[in-house]
Amino acid sequence: MKYLLTIILSLAFLIPVSAGADDKIRGNYEVIGDLEKLKGAKSIELKEFFNFSCGHCYQFLETSKGLKAKYKDKLHHIKFPIYWGNQTPYPSMAFYIADGLGMEEKFTQELFDTNFKLNINIFQIRVINFLAKEQGIEKEMEAGMKSAKIKAKVQNCLDLAKKYNANETPTLIINDVLKVTPSMAKGDVDVMTKNLDLIFQDVLSYN
Repeated sequence: MKYLLTIILSLAFLIPVSAGADDKIRGNYEVIGDLEKLKGAKSIELKEFFNFSCGHCYQFLETSKGLKAKYKDKLHHIKFPIYWGNQTPYPSMAFYIADGLGMEEKFTQELFDTNFKLNINIFQIRVINFLAKEQGIEKEMEAGMKSAKIKAKVQNCLDLAKKYNANETPTLIINDVLKVTPSMAKGDVDVMTKNLDLIFQDVLSYN
């Protein structure tokens, strides 16, 4: 009995060091990297894997604005458009073409609005071209759709999505250490966004 008690007490001292290190970071998340890398973090790098037909992504497009306003230059939000099934790569390509023209935010909003408000299939090239014409970037869009560089960027998104097991959207990766998805908030994007805010606060004060 005394020997068993000694073992239990020994384990009690060991467990907090290896498994309790994330107690300082509140919220719901999956640990996918080394928590030690978060110590002393001065900024947040948020990788977002999203899909233009994803309702949660459309909602996060709006709710994420609050996070950007609050954290300003401490938040580096990097978007990675992905697609699957019978979807085409055209919206993802358009994302990077527009980004190169300094119009990513505007064109991304147009794509989402066209899909959700007008119920038009944005995975058709004729729809992309129509939107590009409306924005005055028809020639740039046409040229970009033939660009090997643009195609490589889109493929890189798919490769990274596999690396991070981004099987739902948006999948959000924080400083390559923590992973957050809508399912962790039972599909409630507002709850997910508040969860991110909580995590960001603790990451920036983690030491």
